[in-house]
Amino acid sequence: MGKSVVVVGTGFANRDGRNRADIIRRFCRPGVALTLVREPDNPHDRNAVAVYVERPKILGILGGGKVQIGYIREGTAKSLAKRLDAGKVVRAAITSMYAPPSMQHPRVSAELTYHDA
Repeated sequence: MGKSVVVVGTGFANRDGRNRADIIRRFCRPGVALTLVREPDNPHDRNAVAVYVERPKILGILGGGKVQIGYIREGTAKSLAKRLDAGKVVRAAITSMYAPPSMQHPRVSAELTYHDA
């Protein structure tokens, strides 16, 4: 079972000052896996689910790690948060993106796949 979603908050900067739009342009492509991270202490939404992409290592040693590109929309996040909090496995992958250089808030769509077993 799956669900198509649009990642929101893509035009903002992360806490470390990195612009999410720039991150999306560099590291996001259809088929790329995403990591979903619950943020139950988020002051704006207790059901918040952040969306991260893996930043590849340069020359196999430099860089790497996950970097945030946005959030799951509030309505979907509420039901998704319940699944994640219950220990259910949810996989996510980019299905499409639209991020021309002039666009401040790139559009990233993803497919969530629920594994209830």
